[in-house]
Amino acid sequence: MGMRLTLTFPVEHTPSGLHVQAATTAYYCSSQFRDQEVGGFDRCTSPMEAILCPDAEQSMYCQLLCGLLHRDSVDHVGTSFANSLVRAIKFLQHNWEEMCSDIRTGSLSGRITHAPLRDAVILRYLRGPDPALADEVASECAAKPWDGIVARLWPRARCALTIVTGSMAQYIPILRSYCGGRLPIVSPCYASTECAAGVNLRPLDPPGRASYALLPNIAYFEFAEIQPRDEETPTVDGDGDPGEMKLVDLADVEIGRSYELVVTTFAG
Repeated sequence: MGMRLTLTFPVEHTPSGLHVQAATTAYYCSSQFRDQEVGGFDRCTSPMEAILCPDAEQSMYCQLLCGLLHRDSVDHVGTSFANSLVRAIKFLQHNWEEMCSDIRTGSLSGRITHAPLRDAVILRYLRGPDPALADEVASECAAKPWDGIVARLWPRARCALTIVTGSMAQYIPILRSYCGGRLPIVSPCYASTECAAGVNLRPLDPPGRASYALLPNIAYFEFAEIQPRDEETPTVDGDGDPGEMKLVDLADVEIGRSYELVVTTFAG
């Protein structure tokens, strides 16, 4: 069973009335996600009511609480991106005492006011007082510093599963500290709003050396070459137009050169 911390965010609107929302939110709020047991979410500690809760703070509180209630069953801890996992641990650092009180008394904090979420946690997760578990969690959380806190709170976890490449690489040092050096950090895929472009075929390599195999059946991939700083010149297309970036297909990339990935989905 995994502890996957998953949040959805309110839909915003453009001045013309178009919906604007994160790609993950659109998926989690869809019938494809809600009505089908896909991606292992049917085997994670977070209740669906928490994932779909519009209040991010209430959602995070309950997902972490449910993860603690199942601490001996959790085999991995994860979020979509590394920054979310760091935020979750910092949230736990500020709220663990209240969560321990909930576990000790078998009741749910009054801060949880979203009715579907409150009912789900009380009826399916908080099954009476558990002072022994509360003491175990409090003992780990009270210890300073918080190095290794993820491995200590979820002792059977085999990895921390979160994307740590690209702009997320800056969070590798703090995640290594939280994982204590003995819990591998696995970066599972190369993803963007448009699609999941590739998968990590060597997940146990150090996170700073993660590389991905592109999946050419997911979308149409092209590559824009990045010029070294000392060779920066306007990149032109085949017709010599400096206003167009030169793109090459997957079959035409060259070893030793650097590229930015350009994705065209099947929707165009």
